[in-house]
Amino acid sequence: MCNPTSMKLPPHRTIRRAFTLVEVLVTTSIMSVLIALTTVCIHKVVTAAKSSTCSNNLRQMGVAAQMYAANHRASFPAAVVYFQEASSIRTVAWDFESVESGATMPGALTAYTDHPLNAMQCPEFQTASTSAQPLTGYNYNTTFIGHEGFYPAVDQAGVMQDGWSRVRPGLNASQRRHASLVALFADAGFRGASNKFMRAPGNTVEGDRSMIHAGTNAFRHAGCCNACFLDGHSAVFTQPCTSAFSNAQLLKFVTDFPKNGFLSGDDSAYDPR
Repeated sequence: MCNPTSMKLPPHRTIRRAFTLVEVLVTTSIMSVLIALTTVCIHKVVTAAKSSTCSNNLRQMGVAAQMYAANHRASFPAAVVYFQEASSIRTVAWDFESVESGATMPGALTAYTDHPLNAMQCPEFQTASTSAQPLTGYNYNTTFIGHEGFYPAVDQAGVMQDGWSRVRPGLNASQRRHASLVALFADAGFRGASNKFMRAPGNTVEGDRSMIHAGTNAFRHAGCCNACFLDGHSAVFTQPCTSAFSNAQLLKFVTDFPKNGFLSGDDSAYDPR
């Protein structure tokens, strides 16, 4: 007869111990940390990928502008020109043309750009205006490079002046001496929107300070702004700048600094002379 006190469990049977509350909490905490770290890493990878796509877009736009200039006596596309047609105004901009009814068509630069709807759209720029104007997110050096037109107007003789008769010309080829230092296209942004006309901060060519502070650049790629330079290379600006003419109201309510800002405090990043 067996002694009950000397009985042992069969070798194949084990006693399972449940997790304690402390172990569950520790495991949950570790998993939460790992998930958070993974999420941050994924976000950084996605952000870097979008910034790379943006930089590539700007290089394509720079190549397209150079091709345009090669076919137009070294003149880059006009930033904007306005033509009076019957009872409406046709706007011819560097990226697309439009009429007052809202209809749009490809502009001067799109003819030299493969897949312009992608190349001219910054992947990090998402606002309600994107659907209305699909070619958004970038701006063009209007102060010094692109010819800038003014709205049609009747002169003293009663003659309508429009189109190329009302244009402030950009610098000609002989004046573009520091091409490697000057931005041609870059990420665009001001408070709540994007302006496709890049303005220099020096206030020597354009006298409207509000307009100038609305023509700033967006530092949307992890605090950086992508740009394509006049000589064709691309690089990033890491520090948004203000100008000597900036004040608290303009920076807050127009520019939305430091989310947006100038590429340089003076005109050195804009003026190639």
